[in-house]
Amino acid sequence: MQLMDFVRLLEGKSNEERHQCVCDILRDWGVPYQLHLYDTGKNIYYKPETALPHVAIGSHFDVVPFSAGANDNASAIAVALYVLKQSLTHKFDHFSVAFFCFDEEESWLQGSKAYVDAFGVQDLRGIYNLELVGQGDKFALWSLNPTNKGVFLETFEKTAQERGIVSFRFDQIVTNLADHLSFREAGLPAENAFTITCISDQDLAVAGEYYMAQAQNRSLEDLFRILQKAPLFQHYHQPTDLSTHLSETCLQMTAQTLWQTLLNLDK
Repeated sequence: MQLMDFVRLLEGKSNEERHQCVCDILRDWGVPYQLHLYDTGKNIYYKPETALPHVAIGSHFDVVPFSAGANDNASAIAVALYVLKQSLTHKFDHFSVAFFCFDEEESWLQGSKAYVDAFGVQDLRGIYNLELVGQGDKFALWSLNPTNKGVFLETFEKTAQERGIVSFRFDQIVTNLADHLSFREAGLPAENAFTITCISDQDLAVAGEYYMAQAQNRSLEDLFRILQKAPLFQHYHQPTDLSTHLSETCLQMTAQTLWQTLLNLDK
């Protein structure tokens, strides 16, 4: 399964077109997905009918105006679809895999907030949320700190380590705004609701410079100029957020690590 095909299918399309593309894929796969309609949007989700708790894989389909939306967040949808497809033919003993594709993440997380307001989190063991997973060779896990402990988080970190992939915890990636936050506010602990982003050595170097500049109370203009040095943010929320800047290798790295994490979590 080439994950870049999903990214190319979604990039450059409107929110409505992206929503329809995801629904069409799920329908073609025979997945009995549901739409959660709320005042200003419509989330897509699939939760198997089972008494077992769900482990959710989260993404969002909406984009900011004029962005092509390849890394933000078609890359995440591609990985989430991969994991979902794998789960359809695998029986887990201790949980089932749920799929979320939220609307209005770019509008202060309105889609995920509306979902947890309507359904709560009682049936969820946790959520691995995905943002910007199309370039880099390392994982940034946020918003987390060194004191966070728990099987859900540590299984992902250990699985990545076993695959030779370095992961880092960050208290934030510029802001803490991603859909994991809605689930935390509804009651899931931090170590069971966090976001996975892919980064590179250059991103790490820029992060160090950025935090130092923050400590020095540098101007917002200076901070913005520093951020633009990071590959992660060079095309962020821009018309140039295209699949040509992304890597199938990175998408596969994320998808396979996440799938292996679920297998390990079930042991």
